[in-house]
Amino acid sequence: MQSQQMIQALAQITSDFRRGDMDAAYQGYRDLFSNPAFAQGTAQDRRHALRQFVHTQGAPAEFTRTMRVAYDTAVGPLQTLVAESDDPGDRELLRALKQRLG
Repeated sequence: MQSQQMIQALAQITSDFRRGDMDAAYQGYRDLFSNPAFAQGTAQDRRHALRQFVHTQGAPAEFTRTMRVAYDTAVGPLQTLVAESDDPGDRELLRALKQRLG
């Protein structure tokens, strides 16, 4: 996925959050992380998108079905990123994501 495409996807997700449309925002994350082109993006771009996702401000405390699907979808790309780079920050991000999943 080209940086510009990822920027546009993240901008749309941010817009959805600002409008209060949590389902659309989390569907946007699901679509982004499940897109085969996402895996082709740079590690830096993937890391940025996954960090934004995991550290989303204002997320509901209780998972909705849409949130659960988005979180489940993010696990694979984040595990791949950890395997590729073995970056401590990526491992911490994965721990935070799994902790949120319970």
